[in-house]
Amino acid sequence: MNDRQYDQLLHISTIGNQSDFPMLAHYYPYEPTPYDVLDLCFDKIEFEKNDRFIDFGCGKGRVPFYVNYRFHIETLGIEMNERYGQDALKNKVEYLKDHQLANAPVNFLYGKAEHYKIKPSDNIFFFFNPFSIQIFRKVIHNILNSQQKDPRKIYVILYYPSFEYIQFLRDETHFMAVRDVRVPNAITYNMHERVMIFESKEESLNDKFME
Repeated sequence: MNDRQYDQLLHISTIGNQSDFPMLAHYYPYEPTPYDVLDLCFDKIEFEKNDRFIDFGCGKGRVPFYVNYRFHIETLGIEMNERYGQDALKNKVEYLKDHQLANAPVNFLYGKAEHYKIKPSDNIFFFFNPFSIQIFRKVIHNILNSQQKDPRKIYVILYYPSFEYIQFLRDETHFMAVRDVRVPNAITYNMHERVMIFESKEESLNDKFME
C-alpha cells in the first residue's frame, strides 16, 4: 500500500510536511516516516503486550497509530508543535472509531522531548532525526537514568540517523546496534537512508528482534 492507502486504512490524515515550522536551531521540521520504511523497520520485530512505544517528534501521529494498529501495544507520541499535536488528537478521534484498544491506548503529549519524564514502562523509543545531537543526548540520558532506577531492556529505533546520533550511542553509552538495514529503492544513494535499532547492553540479547 502507498501512504495514502495506509492513512485510509487507519482513518487518519498524516500526509504532508511541516512547511510552516519555525526555524529553530535544535528542533527540525516534522516529516512523516514513509509507511514502506515502517514496514521495513517492523517486519522482523515481535512486541510483548506490556511494551510501551514512544515516538519523539511524532507530528500528526503516523508512527504511534501504525505501531498500535499492527502490534496492539500502548503508544505515545510527543510533539512540541502545538498545531500538529492538535492534528494528532483529531486523528485519534477518527482512529478510535474503528480501532478500540482499551488495554493498548494511543496517547499524545504536547511538549519538548527533553522535558518528558520517562516512565518505568517506557522501553521502545523511536526517532526520525527530530532534533540536534544536543537534544538527543539529553533525551538518551533521561532514558538511561530511568533504566538505572527501574532496570529493563531498552530499545532505540533510529530512522535516517545522523552520524552524530550513531557515534554518540556507540561511543558514549552502553547501547549496541542489533539491526542496520538500508532502505531499498532510494532515488539516490544516501548513507542516512537506513533503519538502525539499538539495544541496551545491560542484559543479554532479547529475541524480540529476530534474525
